[in-house]
Amino acid sequence: MKRTFLTLLATATLTVTLSAQKARAPKEDNLAPVDNPNVSRVPESIIRSDSIVKVNATSQSFSPHIPWQKQPPGARRGLGVVLGGRRILVTAQMVADATYIELELPESGQKLPAKVLAVDYEANVALLIASALPVKTEEFFATLKPMAVDASARIGDSLSILQTGRVGDLIVSPMRVSKVMTQPYVVETAAFLVYEATGIIRSEANSFTLPVVKGGKLAALLLRYDNKNQVATLLPAPIIAHFLKDVEDGKYEGFPSLGVEIQQTQDEQFREYLGMKNDVKGAFISGVAKDASAEKIGVKEGDIVLSINEFSVDSRGDYQDPQYGALSISHIVRGRSFVGDKVEMKVLRDGKELMLKGELLRKQPDSYLVPPYIFDRGPNYVMMGGLLFQELSQPYLEAFGGDRQSGAVLRLSHIADHPEEYEKQGRKKLVFLSAVLPTPSVQGYERLGGQVVNTVNGQKITDLAALADAFTKPVDGIHTVELKEFPRFLHLDAISVERDNLKLIGGQYRLGSLKRIE
Repeated sequence: MKRTFLTLLATATLTVTLSAQKARAPKEDNLAPVDNPNVSRVPESIIRSDSIVKVNATSQSFSPHIPWQKQPPGARRGLGVVLGGRRILVTAQMVADATYIELELPESGQKLPAKVLAVDYEANVALLIASALPVKTEEFFATLKPMAVDASARIGDSLSILQTGRVGDLIVSPMRVSKVMTQPYVVETAAFLVYEATGIIRSEANSFTLPVVKGGKLAALLLRYDNKNQVATLLPAPIIAHFLKDVEDGKYEGFPSLGVEIQQTQDEQFREYLGMKNDVKGAFISGVAKDASAEKIGVKEGDIVLSINEFSVDSRGDYQDPQYGALSISHIVRGRSFVGDKVEMKVLRDGKELMLKGELLRKQPDSYLVPPYIFDRGPNYVMMGGLLFQELSQPYLEAFGGDRQSGAVLRLSHIADHPEEYEKQGRKKLVFLSAVLPTPSVQGYERLGGQVVNTVNGQKITDLAALADAFTKPVDGIHTVELKEFPRFLHLDAISVERDNLKLIGGQYRLGSLKRIE
């Protein structure tokens, strides 16, 4: 039975290395060769080039496993779209963990420093504004014109992907929309509307953000490109327009979501088990996220969702969208609604139809027991006498790559997928012992790692702040750490721990601070 996830995640300025986050920016070596006959250099009179600028970003993220250290810096280059108010639209991947951003005119090479005005890492969109003196900004934008957004694209429509050559010339790659669906952009559990388009894209230096136009208006941004099958995945204008409308009042709230996990009900035996009659459609709700929209309006695990906002739901968990046809119900919430909008869900529970009503919410990433992503800051940690404690996050797990099939990593991955038990315990974050540095006070514990922390000095650990507080209260000069797994209890001499803490600062591990709690 196919499972579809509609988990509510948040949009905020947070982080992890792009590689650990499974960043999906198209790579230069995935693009078509330079001698591609389907790529043309088009006169500016046909497709305007005065609405795009080069964007260069230097980024440096923190290591998920050595949280006080940063990864080597890297550079990203892409094309941004000029919008009204001298704002520049790019993908969020372009500016994630950025330490410096600059705009560049394709033809003259004139440059201007920029900063992030608003960013949504789930929807993978960001707005930039200049951070230079007004006179410099006015000079830079003198020849640029804002591009309008066109959300009318449908299957079969022709689009054009724009790039700039090495001397600033405009390069246009024709594409045709072949499919419309929902799938994740960067964050695996946050699905949004996407276009799939077929065509050939040549390789140029702008790989993180490429605009896609229809009739001279912005229709999408390029997310990724499959060179083998010549299929481009596009971030469509309806999501961009949603983001821009939300930004208008200066208080960005992000995209709402239901916070449910659903299963298809096409299998006859499953339908019989659920007691569904032959003429009843709908999708089975197999999970409800804590404190998300669905839970707030009264949805329960085991309900069968029949409709959302008067759109009937079929046995695949789809509805008929008036513009795109069959789509996942996630688009009703994420694409067609805003935070605070009313939502009505008709569900079947114990053979009776119920109409549940309420408002759509946005659950912040930091409110999850295991945050789905972290950008623009380092992971939280506490170092105590050589014991490194962290809060479990998806970036931490993703940094292991495919090596998550056994041992402590497998246990932590299972917790991340099934956090209900720990949420019921009142934990705000899942604090665990991630590593042990060889110091005198922790001698004998060097092989430990990956164990969940239950208490420290008798105090329940709900997050790192609680752990740091507990370590200020040794009992009879001893710190006692209770773990969920073997060996269950660690005993540390408080004076020895403080002595080792002093040696660790500025020592061989280049530890600048014993903790980071944000």
